[in-house]
Amino acid sequence: MTFSAGSFEDATTVVRGSDSSTSLWTVPDGWQQGRGAWGGLPIGAMIKAVMLTEQDASRTLRNVSVTLSAPALPGPHTITVEPVRIGSGVSTWSARISDVEGNFVGGGSFVTGVPRAGAGDRDESSWSAITSPGAPDWSTVPVVETPPPFPRFTQHMDFRVASGIPLQGGTPETTGWISYRAPTPWTDASVMAVSDAWYTVTIVAMTELLPISTVSFTASLLVDPASLTPDVPLLHHGLISAAHEGFASEQRRLWSADGRLVVDSLQTLVVG
Repeated sequence: MTFSAGSFEDATTVVRGSDSSTSLWTVPDGWQQGRGAWGGLPIGAMIKAVMLTEQDASRTLRNVSVTLSAPALPGPHTITVEPVRIGSGVSTWSARISDVEGNFVGGGSFVTGVPRAGAGDRDESSWSAITSPGAPDWSTVPVVETPPPFPRFTQHMDFRVASGIPLQGGTPETTGWISYRAPTPWTDASVMAVSDAWYTVTIVAMTELLPISTVSFTASLLVDPASLTPDVPLLHHGLISAAHEGFASEQRRLWSADGRLVVDSLQTLVVG
C-alpha cells in the first residue's frame, strides 16, 4: 500500500537512533489538537518504537498505558525504549518521548506477548459479558465535515456519528464509525491511536464547551489487526463512568463491523 502525504503512517514514522534503545520521531504540522499533536500520534509513535525494539515477532502488542504530560509540538523528538522485564512469554517495555531540549512529553508502559498455550483449544468468546452497541451500517451514515474551529487533526479522519451530538446536554454516551481519511492499514499502532480520535463524551453532556485534555490512556488490543477488513471503519462506543472535581473517567471501546471487541480503553480526562 502506498501511503499518501499526511497519512497516519507518515505522521508516526520512527527511525532508529544512535543506539538500539532510541528512535527519532518528527512531529508533523497539521495534526494538532490544541497546541500539540493529537494524542493518537505520540501513542502510535511510541508503539512503533517499542515494536522496532521488540525482536521476537511472535510477541505482539497486548496493552498500552500512557501518560501525556505536555504538548508534542511540531518538530524533532526522541523516543527512548527500555525493557522492564522480558519473561518467557510476556515482555514489558517502558517508553518515553522527549523534545529537543530533553523535556519529558509523554511515556508509559507497553506489554507484548505470545499467544498463551492452550488458548486455541477453548472458546474465549463466551468470556465477555458485553456486546457491540450496534449502529446503522457505516456506509449509510454520512461523514461529518470538520472545518475550523474543529481541531486540525480531524481533517485526517472520517467521523460518521450515529448518536451523541456534542453540546446538546444529552446523555453522556456516543456511538459512530471512525476511520482515517487517507488509506491506512489496520495495525496495532493505527488501531490503538484511532481509539483516541473520537470526541470525548463529556462534550455530549455539555451545553457550553470547556477546555478538556486527556492525562492518561490505557487500552488493551483484543484482536489481530490483520484480521480486520481494510477500508472498513471501526465502531466507536464511548461513555462516562463518573466525574469528580473536574476529573472524568471515560470508557471507550472500538468494535469491528462483524461485532468483535477490538480495543477496550479507559481514559482519565481533565475538564475546565
